[in-house]
Amino acid sequence: MSDVLKPARDPLRWSAPAELAEIFVPLGSRMRLETNSPRILEACRMSFGRYGSPPSSDHPRVQIAMRLLVDETFTEEPPWPDPIFRGQGDIFYVTVGKQNTAIAHLQNGFATGFVAPAMARDTVFLRNTFLDCLVLTMLTHGRAGTHTYAHASAVAWGNRGLIFSGPSQSGKTTLAFACARRGFNVVSDDVVYLRDGDAGLTVWGKPWHLRFLPDCTRFFPELKDAAAHLRFAGKDCVEVDVDEIFPGRTQSRCQPEAIFFLQRRPGPAAYEPLDPQGALELLARDLVQDKAEAIERHRRFWLALIHRGCYLLRFDEDLDAAVRLLERFLQQPASARGVS
Repeated sequence: MSDVLKPARDPLRWSAPAELAEIFVPLGSRMRLETNSPRILEACRMSFGRYGSPPSSDHPRVQIAMRLLVDETFTEEPPWPDPIFRGQGDIFYVTVGKQNTAIAHLQNGFATGFVAPAMARDTVFLRNTFLDCLVLTMLTHGRAGTHTYAHASAVAWGNRGLIFSGPSQSGKTTLAFACARRGFNVVSDDVVYLRDGDAGLTVWGKPWHLRFLPDCTRFFPELKDAAAHLRFAGKDCVEVDVDEIFPGRTQSRCQPEAIFFLQRRPGPAAYEPLDPQGALELLARDLVQDKAEAIERHRRFWLALIHRGCYLLRFDEDLDAAVRLLERFLQQPASARGVS
């Protein structure tokens, strides 16, 4: 038969090219991005470029990969509806509206998706909802994960890290920013990531952007003209670039010195030791269902963190008093850290 088949249609965009590629090292792990959009590439640089350049290697191994493309036929525009996140087995799924969709295979460490041109232009929303979410989920969930997470902020004095854990609106970001005003480095905002390796237990974070509730100017009037407004996880918030306010005051990792569980209450700032089992139960409040191997990794890393020192920290709206208390904590030898 001499007839030649016509070129097949491609309604699923199987052959969509991704001419742009770059290697990043989020949380110290090697990740490859492929895209057809300079805007997506630049947004990825904003999220992960400040972790530094990939280490040179004769046989570089990519631990996770992401292929995120702009589909020029998509027409959706902001304001965006709230994202929907779902998981099933090794599959993690993100969608915004009817067109912006991405999916990650957690066992293989690979994510792919298509977004509208307007989504690629909305850098803050794109980073928070797709880039950061997909990469950090692949690193912390499933059998291929290498890190665990804790709902906490973190600051560092030198390489000595203090972690502040608590539910939403407990003051994690507020206390971290107050510490930065007095010379601490910011390590992370709302979530810290733990990895146990050759250097021992290490706390990793995303220190470059902090998200606050819109009333943050009540404590920090300097943020009035320094924040970008956005909606994330169904809530209105503002985001600030830490390096613009405190140049050189960001640090992507540290060694944990102690974890403090926050409790807002009237009265002077004070801390007291917390029972390790109670601390483990508090961290497990935010545990997301996962493979048994991942749950065991979380438990092991959390216990290693707790054994560095765990405390209940009570404070009120006098943030400077709380920070001074933390400064005195670091000045004491570990054996003398009882009730403040």
